[in-house]
Amino acid sequence: MRKAVIVSCLFATVQSTAQLIDRTTAPNPINEGIAKSLQQEIGAGRGDLYTPNSSAFVIQRDPFRAIRRGRQIFQRKFQHLDGAESTFYARDGSGSIVDNGAIGAGLADSCSTCHGRPRGSAGFGGDVVTKPDSRDAPHLFGLGLKEMLADEITAELRDRRSHAIAEAVAQNTPVTRPMTAKGIEYGTVTAKPDGTVETSNVQGVD
Repeated sequence: MRKAVIVSCLFATVQSTAQLIDRTTAPNPINEGIAKSLQQEIGAGRGDLYTPNSSAFVIQRDPFRAIRRGRQIFQRKFQHLDGAESTFYARDGSGSIVDNGAIGAGLADSCSTCHGRPRGSAGFGGDVVTKPDSRDAPHLFGLGLKEMLADEITAELRDRRSHAIAEAVAQNTPVTRPMTAKGIEYGTVTAKPDGTVETSNVQGVD
């Protein structure tokens, strides 16, 4: 009976944290937060099965580790140095959390604070202390497929641009080609014999 009570108490103390600090910039006595820096978590980007520390490499090697890393990136409190422009409190998330508790609180600096139902997950809905349902941000499930589609479109458009440049250089005359990918039209580009490209007629993309 005593063992059961102890086990119950241990499990009762486990909580799902919506936002996690970066332990490399905000060390603390209980080692709360993410052990890796953002650059360490990002690693070598998407990569492939043969690129160490890339997403594809980690997923192939240890799927559970990949899920945990993705979840922690989702829960990370982002800073100015990470490109988060709105984080201006709590010394930008760096320092002693013992002396300044705001480092672990303050603004909603992580993805999970808006997309946090159920609490702390990569779901949808709110995680606002004063009114938990006051935010209703859209869910993020399936966005990876949209990102892959955008990558494929980008690759196709760049390929068309490269072919136009090669043709213009070979023929020593300007070449105009349509920029179309996945059935979507993005205007035209005009490649010049000197290898430059006129993009004033491109529409919908930079």
